[in-house]
Amino acid sequence: MQSMFDSRFCPREFTQFPIEFGWQQLRSPILLFLAILIAAVVSLWFITRKWRRNQKWMLPAVATLVFSLIAVGLLSTVVVKGLFLPADPGTSVDAIVILGRGRALRMERARVATQLWQAARAPVIFVSGRGDALPIIELLIDQGVPRNVIDGENCSLTTKENAIFSAAILQQQNVQRILLVTDSPHMWRSLIEFRAYGFTVIPRTSDLSDEWSLPQKAYVALRESVGLPWYLLRQAIAPPSTMMPDAELSVLLQKAQQYGQERLYVD
Repeated sequence: MQSMFDSRFCPREFTQFPIEFGWQQLRSPILLFLAILIAAVVSLWFITRKWRRNQKWMLPAVATLVFSLIAVGLLSTVVVKGLFLPADPGTSVDAIVILGRGRALRMERARVATQLWQAARAPVIFVSGRGDALPIIELLIDQGVPRNVIDGENCSLTTKENAIFSAAILQQQNVQRILLVTDSPHMWRSLIEFRAYGFTVIPRTSDLSDEWSLPQKAYVALRESVGLPWYLLRQAIAPPSTMMPDAELSVLLQKAQQYGQERLYVD
């Protein structure tokens, strides 16, 4: 078995893969969507009722509402389609980094990363994500990637932790420039996080699963569209360099850094 930063070092609760489609996962975005819809309906009703009384005040209100709805739609399109992402110049990088995102997306990610490695874009492939790293590594090996060029961590539970653990391990090995592999809706959020932790990132998107229905894809689009503004705001208010991880995560990151140093010595 290939070496990796194993989840045995990470005794944290892990009960499901990052993208599932039961009611517990759908509840928050559905409620948020309904809240936005109700707010829009109430606003339109209020505007219609008050229009005749004060047209000078109501015209800016209507314009603001329409602009807000258009902005939300445009943002959703940018996120879902991965628009305006940095172009891939085709240059070599230090590593290919794959982000785990659930069972249905593993094969496509492994395929994209294998093609990049075969094109000599990077000497190593690093797989990040609790519950996904080991299966994706096995898929890479099945597609002909040698075991000795594959590494990973099976500890991170979120996109932010993908970046944190990848940085803790890879930057001990002088890895700074990476090709980042994840799906289009997830890419903008991932790009922001990995850049924040010191990586120079070239995005390479993978397709969503053909097994997913339209409602499932709509859920991913809604979740990422809602999440991106929050990520941008958080990065502006509290950059990662100003935030200290909790005690448990600090211990795990120290172990990850030690693992990265040992891998550098072995390689």
